[in-house]
Amino acid sequence: MASIYRTPKRLLSLARFSTLCAPFPTFLAAKSAVESELDPEKLADIFHDQSSNFARFRRHRPLYELSCRRLTRSGRLDLVERLIDHQKALPHPRTEGFWIRLIMLYSTSGMVEHALPTFHQMVEDGVQLTEKSICAILTVYLDNNLIDDLHSAFTTMLSEIDVSPGTKSYNLVLKAFCRQKDMESARKLLHKMENTDIGSYNVLLEAYLKNGDGVGFDEILKEIKSKGLEHDCSTYNHRILRFCKNKESVRAKKLLDEMAVKGVKPNSASYNMIIFGFSKVGDFESAQKVLERMLADGYVAPCSISYIILFQHMVKEGEFDSALNMCKEIIRRKWVPPFEAMEGLVKGLVEMSEVEAAKEVVEKMKKRLKGNAADSWKTHEAALPL
Repeated sequence: MASIYRTPKRLLSLARFSTLCAPFPTFLAAKSAVESELDPEKLADIFHDQSSNFARFRRHRPLYELSCRRLTRSGRLDLVERLIDHQKALPHPRTEGFWIRLIMLYSTSGMVEHALPTFHQMVEDGVQLTEKSICAILTVYLDNNLIDDLHSAFTTMLSEIDVSPGTKSYNLVLKAFCRQKDMESARKLLHKMENTDIGSYNVLLEAYLKNGDGVGFDEILKEIKSKGLEHDCSTYNHRILRFCKNKESVRAKKLLDEMAVKGVKPNSASYNMIIFGFSKVGDFESAQKVLERMLADGYVAPCSISYIILFQHMVKEGEFDSALNMCKEIIRRKWVPPFEAMEGLVKGLVEMSEVEAAKEVVEKMKKRLKGNAADSWKTHEAALPL
């Protein structure tokens, strides 16, 4: 009998949603409260109320994504659903962009079964649709690795709406075929497409590279050339990676020169793949020259991974003097070297009777550590011969 009078959990949650949190004086105060709140019920309450109070809050996409991720990790998909449902009742302009935003939040939370119905709501709402809507649904299925559903949804959408798929839509379908390793279907679709761009060919280059199919890779490169398409950064990066995998980093480095001539700006991956390629074969002089070039070119900001790649391989190859200098540079730039490589460096220096140098670099690194990282290092430090 007692169970008859027990308030269901769902009603309790609804009651919490209906209870207003203490109002925040500014959007920034509300934003800070959402970012710092770890309790899922309280987070949902704050979000519910403040999205009603501040128009700026409703325009801030990162807050929506952060909140949905946290609620998902907490296993509270019920709160995610109510949070998104609540947005439909707020005074948003109910544009295509608004609906796509909700669809992608469902995707982030793994609630794919809500994505297509939300698309149908958008259609029923009389929203002027574009190819962006098709891309949104395809992205949901692709991101959640539901490839068969993607193909089915693509066919269904085209029969329901008066929007023709373009290159971006077909590129997502290409990715789906490549994910299935169905390269024959991908090639057939590529050749049927009325308008292809370099992105279409990049999809296949990436797939052939992952599959280790050098013949297919070269065939696509030939098609790109015959079509008169210019390489973009992604195209060059696929070629760079292929050379580096084949221990042909010198040829990969020459592609940086070609990019400069063609006016294509490298990204951090362009440099880091070549740094990794040279480091893997122990050519640290060439790797450091690429690092220096990255700094001189100024296309990308220095990032820790470039230095860490070199540091880890120097330790692995027993180049402890060079590794020590690289480690000091990492610390000077206020980054933290990986602990395993740090252990290897210290042990190597001790074996070289450079105990003081080992102690000095350890102390410098410890000043960079905080919280859990500091506690984790203590475990590693206890095993060091210092």
